[in-house]
Amino acid sequence: MVPVKLLILGAQNTGKTALCVRFVTRRFIGDYDHKKEVTYRCSRVVDQDSVDLEILDVACKSSVASLESSIRWADGFLLLYSITQRFTFLEVPRLKKLIEQTKQSLVVPTVLVANKADLEIGREVTTEEGQRLAKDLRCAFRELSVAEAFLAVEAAVLQLIRLVLISSVLCLTVAPTC
Repeated sequence: MVPVKLLILGAQNTGKTALCVRFVTRRFIGDYDHKKEVTYRCSRVVDQDSVDLEILDVACKSSVASLESSIRWADGFLLLYSITQRFTFLEVPRLKKLIEQTKQSLVVPTVLVANKADLEIGREVTTEEGQRLAKDLRCAFRELSVAEAFLAVEAAVLQLIRLVLISSVLCLTVAPTC
């Protein structure tokens, strides 16, 4: 079993907890307690590798020190924003910068996830803006609806797991001390 630790970050009401629960249980639940930090655990086979997965969903009101500790713990990151709330999109670069500063690296396995694609009528952030931001931040991009598309959620998380596995192999090959 290969251990992989993922951290989900984003502003409140972007669907972080819903994404975690959807991935682990396949069920969508729309209402959550935003005050608790929760670690979800499950196992998956990804490209013939058995992965022991931990996904940390931090509380929205976490302190910077607590957030930095969570970032140090994680191997990869899902950065979420809601396409219906521009301020959640504007929060992403700050979070990515915090990750890079804390990890002391510009190459950190990260997937930018634009959530709530089912709410097109309330869209405030275009797909192209999300793609451009992902390119600027050097991360993968997915636009999806946690509420409507389990397979899209699964694809985003599996993509991140693959990025983590690739980066760990590169790290061992290039610099055995990293």
